[in-house]
Amino acid sequence: MNLHDIADWAARNQRWLSARLAYWRARIDALAEDADASAHAHGVPDDADDGFEPAARRLAASFGLSAFEMELLVLAAGVEIDAAIRDALARAQRTPAGHPVRVGFALALRLLPQPHWDAVSPLAPLRAWSLVDFDASGSFTHATMRIDERILHALTGVAAFDPRLAGIARRGERADDAAYPDLARSIARALAAQPHALIVLADARLDAEHVRGGRRLASAALSRAGLGTLWVDASSVNGDPRETAEIARRLDREAVLSQAGVVVSLDDDEASHRAAALGFAGRLNGPTLVLGAPGPLALAALERPVLRFGVPRAPATLRPDVPAHVHAIARRAIRQFRVDPSVLEQALGAVTDFDDATAEPTLWHALREAARGGLDTLAQRIDSRTAFDDLVLPPFVAAQLREIAAQLRDRQTVYDDWGFGRGQTRGLGIAALFAGESGTGKTMAAEAIANAARVDLYRIDLSSVVNKYIGETEKNLARLFDAAETSGAILLFDEADALFGRRSDVKDSHDRYANIEVAYLLQRIETYRGLAILTTNMKSALDRAFLRRIRFVVNFPFPDAAARESIWRRQFPAAAPLGAIDFGALARLNLAGGHIRSVALNAAFKAAGGGGAIDQAALMDAARAEYAKLERSFNGPAGGRA
Repeated sequence: MNLHDIADWAARNQRWLSARLAYWRARIDALAEDADASAHAHGVPDDADDGFEPAARRLAASFGLSAFEMELLVLAAGVEIDAAIRDALARAQRTPAGHPVRVGFALALRLLPQPHWDAVSPLAPLRAWSLVDFDASGSFTHATMRIDERILHALTGVAAFDPRLAGIARRGERADDAAYPDLARSIARALAAQPHALIVLADARLDAEHVRGGRRLASAALSRAGLGTLWVDASSVNGDPRETAEIARRLDREAVLSQAGVVVSLDDDEASHRAAALGFAGRLNGPTLVLGAPGPLALAALERPVLRFGVPRAPATLRPDVPAHVHAIARRAIRQFRVDPSVLEQALGAVTDFDDATAEPTLWHALREAARGGLDTLAQRIDSRTAFDDLVLPPFVAAQLREIAAQLRDRQTVYDDWGFGRGQTRGLGIAALFAGESGTGKTMAAEAIANAARVDLYRIDLSSVVNKYIGETEKNLARLFDAAETSGAILLFDEADALFGRRSDVKDSHDRYANIEVAYLLQRIETYRGLAILTTNMKSALDRAFLRRIRFVVNFPFPDAAARESIWRRQFPAAAPLGAIDFGALARLNLAGGHIRSVALNAAFKAAGGGGAIDQAALMDAARAEYAKLERSFNGPAGGRA
């Protein structure tokens, strides 16, 4: 409505309320003069059917009030704003002089239409929503009530705000969804389909840009759903259970009155404060969005269903003096690394000549370094120099690896530009399982993909992430993925069976939490907008249900003799002094590529120490030591497989 429409509605609402109160004042006077008179004889005036909806009827529709409850609310408002109503009630109820006048329930039962006793039960709207302050110190028939101040303002058409929520909640402006149209629509649909669900905007660390992006998304989604926004500072809610329950009830009521959804931020550095804020959000009943990254155990403790959506960063903008072709490069880099706009400006400062051929790699490298954030403290970064041509693998396996690299390169085109990612929160990342014996090239393959994509590769040992203490594994994984979200890095999880092999039937609480850990890792992998690679030496130990959620399963075979000979020939740099070497004989040693590398390196050190060349004897001595390390018997080139 425009200002003229608002003013017109307010004037009509005032006239409606005045006429209603005049009618009830006359009925009260009639009842006071003749206690035996029928108060309901003349009924209630009909409203003009011209599309006008007074505030009282809006309140009745919003809170589910019966006709009796609505008129009781109108009468209670009259006590506060109409001296004639107050005097009439004092006479009818024989209120002693000097005592406050309240609406008595006994009088309301006789006076108002369609009376019912349960109107003042604790679960009925008047009391459940704190629309009135109810005093039943005596019997129910002698109970009195007073309209709540916030409801009085709403009934009279005043756009007030609950004073009890000052410093705790504030109204926000409605926002357009131009920045995140598809995601905002998805959240709005979720709110309509599951209004009681808790919408969690998470899956990213809450730095300043994510907070800004999350707030913009929350407001846009609520606007798309036809709702305003109530921003809540949950840290202002003290820990007293009664006080917390009262604030939650008032916030629910304010959301109804303001036709708004509630947004709670979990941006406190103190874990206990974040847990308290999440618990407070869980107490609310209306549309509620949580901005943060709560763990699965905290969410599982809530009594509301939970829906998760990723938090985008606030869109970055480029300086107007940046050439158009650099815009295209920067946009691709921003979508890859998701850095702050300020970081982008710094990276652009590193480019001395936008028209030079080095502009693109310089900008890319600067953003790649800036995006690492705290990931270096949580995982091991691998310097990826391996190229696809360095791998010795069957053609089908090599083709799978190139396909993974191609999907990593083109995912923004498919998901963003072509729209395949619209409305989706899961399955936007790429998950791959590399299965094979130790030394068959799984890590080298990951290096080749990272090198081709020009992104960092981080290795995570899952056996070190898994913690025996309940809830700690999810915290470790959350810290890892939250830091990785900005980096665009490839995550290489070694020994996936350390976690995935723990899935079991739920026989006790430890089984339940082990399965929660697995589910949490899968959920984070599915929503991670990058490549996550899991490696295993025991594919048969993994549950098939897990494999169905992995996009690529790459089996690395033990190299045959021809492949082993090719691997042997690739081990020696051009500068390395070589003696007589029988590569065919070396290929008959049943060693995987990783072990061949160890043998060649150890033989090179032995040759360097002796001042000679790398020859067959040095290689066979190193091979014998490798077999001993693997606890296998060495019988020369026909030795056991390793």
